[in-house]
Amino acid sequence: MIVFLDIDGVMVHANPHRKVELEDDGFYKFNELAVDILKSILYTSKDEIILSTSHRFKYNIAQWKQIFHRRGLKFKNVSILGNNSSIVNKDNNIRLPINRRTEIFNYIQFHNYRSEDIIIIDDDKSLNDLPNKFKERLVLTNPYTGLNNINPLKEVLNRKTKSIKI
Repeated sequence: MIVFLDIDGVMVHANPHRKVELEDDGFYKFNELAVDILKSILYTSKDEIILSTSHRFKYNIAQWKQIFHRRGLKFKNVSILGNNSSIVNKDNNIRLPINRRTEIFNYIQFHNYRSEDIIIIDDDKSLNDLPNKFKERLVLTNPYTGLNNINPLKEVLNRKTKSIKI
């Protein structure tokens, strides 16, 4: 399974009225429930995590693996969504920003991923505009709470889960 994973609004809350705690390594402390949910449903040795977060270029792959490892997620396969943050308009003179939906969809198309092989865990509402077969693979979180419910993931993945404390 290929998992497009956001951080803000998924692994940590994105509530502007609440402070996000930091770990000793200087990066966000992940919500324990979000960590437990991912640990219970993802195969850390087989599934590929593709970081789609805006933080993805702050660290290299080895550093990201360490960040996840320190927070209890021992992902073996981690990569970073490419830098396609803007496109040039037809006159070749203005760079237009692109949204998360376009970044992820272009990446999926470029790599010829089948919809049934991906899942997208994100709070970005632009992803609601994905074609239906990919939108069905979207777990859209509430940015104020992050990933706090395993059921949408179970529905999309149709996998048995390890028990977690909720």
